[in-house]
Amino acid sequence: MTDWLDEFLDPENFEAAWQKIKRKRSGPGVDGETIDQLAARIDQVQTQLIKAIAQNTYQPLPLKPFVIPKKNGEWRHLAVPTLRDRLVQQALLSILHQILEPQFESSSFAYRPGKSYLTAVRQIRHWHHQGYEWVLDADLVKYFGELNHQRLIAEVAERVHEPKFLDLVQAWISVGTYTKQGIILPEKGLPQGAIISPILANVYLDDFDEAFLGHQAKLVRFSDDFVLLARSKKTIYQLKDQVEQLLSTMGLTLHPDKTSITSFEKGFKFLGHTFVGDLIIENRAKPSATPREPKPDLLHVEAIIHADPPTQTTAMAQALLEAVHRQKEAIPSPLYVVLGYRPRSNKPIAIDSEEISWLTGMATLYLVHQGSTVRKQQERIVIQRPQQDSIEIPLAEVQRILVFGNIQLTTPVITLCLEQRIPVIYLSQMGEYKGHLWNETAYDLTLEIAQFQRCQDQVFQLTTACQIVKGKLWNSRQLLLRLNRNRQLSSVATAIQQLEDYREQLSNPLSIDQIRGYEGTGAASYFAAFGQVVDHPDFHFKKRTYHPPLDPVNAMLSFGYTLLLKNVFSMVMAEGLNPHLGNLHGAKRPKAYLAFDLMEEFRSPIVDTLIIKLINQKIIKPSDFTWPNEQGGVYLNESARRV
Repeated sequence: MTDWLDEFLDPENFEAAWQKIKRKRSGPGVDGETIDQLAARIDQVQTQLIKAIAQNTYQPLPLKPFVIPKKNGEWRHLAVPTLRDRLVQQALLSILHQILEPQFESSSFAYRPGKSYLTAVRQIRHWHHQGYEWVLDADLVKYFGELNHQRLIAEVAERVHEPKFLDLVQAWISVGTYTKQGIILPEKGLPQGAIISPILANVYLDDFDEAFLGHQAKLVRFSDDFVLLARSKKTIYQLKDQVEQLLSTMGLTLHPDKTSITSFEKGFKFLGHTFVGDLIIENRAKPSATPREPKPDLLHVEAIIHADPPTQTTAMAQALLEAVHRQKEAIPSPLYVVLGYRPRSNKPIAIDSEEISWLTGMATLYLVHQGSTVRKQQERIVIQRPQQDSIEIPLAEVQRILVFGNIQLTTPVITLCLEQRIPVIYLSQMGEYKGHLWNETAYDLTLEIAQFQRCQDQVFQLTTACQIVKGKLWNSRQLLLRLNRNRQLSSVATAIQQLEDYREQLSNPLSIDQIRGYEGTGAASYFAAFGQVVDHPDFHFKKRTYHPPLDPVNAMLSFGYTLLLKNVFSMVMAEGLNPHLGNLHGAKRPKAYLAFDLMEEFRSPIVDTLIIKLINQKIIKPSDFTWPNEQGGVYLNESARRV
């Protein structure tokens, strides 16, 4: 017997679903996430979705209103899920097709593999040739908007016996539509625009299809349009009354203006074809009228995402929510937070914090509050932050300054830093190195000559590079040992042994490329194990990515390594060394290779140790990160950088 749940949660099923979603290149939902942004982190997202579904924590976001023009000049209103919700729906749809297709009747033709409106047209021709001359040409009133949720779930449960599938269907049909007035929760109906809706629409009418099995009349149904064919006029009139009664038990009504009794002799139109006698003529589409403007209320709303952590609902808030729902009004933004959503800000990142302070004994001054001005006042520097109190710091206590983004240093401050040989390092708001400020005595020519000579000494280069990598592997191993002491994960233990094996190999005579190879292989083993000791359920780490970092853990690693590098860089400068002359690192393109060399051993004990603590102790939350940019890059935002 097939385990449908296992098949549904199989990563290969989600990957196949993703490929279908990606090919459609459809637009974003209410969260604003695009295909390209999702593609940049799809492996992580699929893992998160599968885990959330398995643990019953998956919750869809509201639907995004969308309109497309109709041929009559009106607008068809759709409501589309987010790309992530579409991915889950597509994954379940592939399973539901396997379960439901054998149960559907041959008289339904819409939204089914191997069937189309043309097969429906051919079926009508077949029944006509069999003597079925009289026709009930019918259409339902607002079919997708009228489906009763309770009946739909009961019909699905009758055919699909996996509770988790029913929970997903219930969640998708109950989720609201996000408008400018707030979230409108549905009382009935299916969202046109959701991947899962068509197959659910067929489930809802399957009993109707069954009612005409082996009947004296023949049914051909395409979604909410259908024809019922009979051999006599009397029969067709009797059937109309039966159809109306049957549909009323389902909460559905025949459209009075679009439903009629006719015959092949008189002719009728169905599915873009005109049937007259033995002729079937394909209708040519008329030029469409210019659509009138859609209602602005349904368009251009602010993006929203899941609240993190989930908002605790108070009794008062829940009562207000239920009252608004009973009044059939949109749930405004102060209340839709109760549903577990919050706005996704598209404003520029403001890296600031109430924790900004300076304590005696600090050496590095980090300037991160955007729009600040740094000026000189006697032998002190004063940091003026927009609409906040100033901070005064004795310059004698500052050994280096790191400037992030839009922060202005006045000329007197720059002059003072040059005179006092205080390096000033400029970075982008996200931490990308831009350049540095140093005075004319920065380089010791004698020392620099000695550096160049050492660079030509292959024995010195190999020995130094080897010791750097040995130290890095040792520290990486020690961190994993400590983190795995209580976990006792076999995969982490394997990585620990691999790091020790690589260290032993470094005792042999090696070329610089071989040394770098062990450093790279060791890093790969280390980071594979590093992801195993991340305990926070909302953080996942599979591999190291940068330029840009594609997930929160990589964002923290990149930011931490940047701070470490720039501190080492300033120390190198302060000692009069040329920062570009490294031993382990090096290439034709000028970079601070010596600083890269010297920071390697300190990555694990300083940066990685801190990051694991921040994540596992839940000091850092997923909401402390930016939404992926167009390249998929994720970065720490706001005061999280000051934690």
